Amino acid sequence: MRDYKADYVRSLFSRIPAEYDSLLGLLTLGQDRRWRALVVKNANPDPDGFALDVATGTGLMASEFAQLMRPRGLAVGVDLTMSMLQTAKGRMKTRGLYNRTALILARAEDLPFKDRCFASASISLALRNVSDASKTLGEMARVTRRGGVVVSLDFARPPNRLFRLFYYDYLLGLFPLLGRMVSNAWAATLSYLGRSILRSRTGEQIAELMSKQGLIGAKSVGLTMGVVCLVYGRKR
Repeated sequence: MRDYKADYVRSLFSRIPAEYDSLLGLLTLGQDRRWRALVVKNANPDPDGFALDVATGTGLMASEFAQLMRPRGLAVGVDLTMSMLQTAKGRMKTRGLYNRTALILARAEDLPFKDRCFASASISLALRNVSDASKTLGEMARVTRRGGVVVSLDFARPPNRLFRLFYYDYLLGLFPLLGRMVSNAWAATLSYLGRSILRSRTGEQIAELMSKQGLIGAKSVGLTMGVVCLVYGRKR
């Protein structure tokens, strides 16, 4: 059966790989670097093992893991958009991380790996983009070894009502306007991102999905006034 959401997301992000990092910095007001550092801290990757980054995009998160890897370790990035992976490949070569990374074209809901082969698995700012979040987390749990950590970082709806009003105006008003000033591709992407954030799950809902997939101690932590939630659980 054809997956129309996957087709749409692939088409959308394949048009902006070169500009994606700038787009992300704009969307997060530069906070994305701190968020990635917290993902790494909570994933606690094994420098001599394998670290998986699902929906890796341009490889920003995968490169964070790769910098920690020793010669026996490997950061593996998975994405369903070839142009994003090509951009990620260029990033790894520029940063001297190419020998410590592997980039694979695959869907988050059907990871092409054996059971329990990764020390950690992460997905950053992308769980709301997959077609089946529960299946994605289940696949991440499946390929993570016992004692390893599964981490999700994603946008959320801030709990403070007053702040939420300003934030929603930013997402639905200013954000698409900025996109139209750049290009049609940016306008379409920024419009989608704003709408997708309004439909995003809460951190508690993601933690519940993790628990249903057999991860223990699933916990949600709000960051930057609840703009994003960091959720993590351990493989039993």
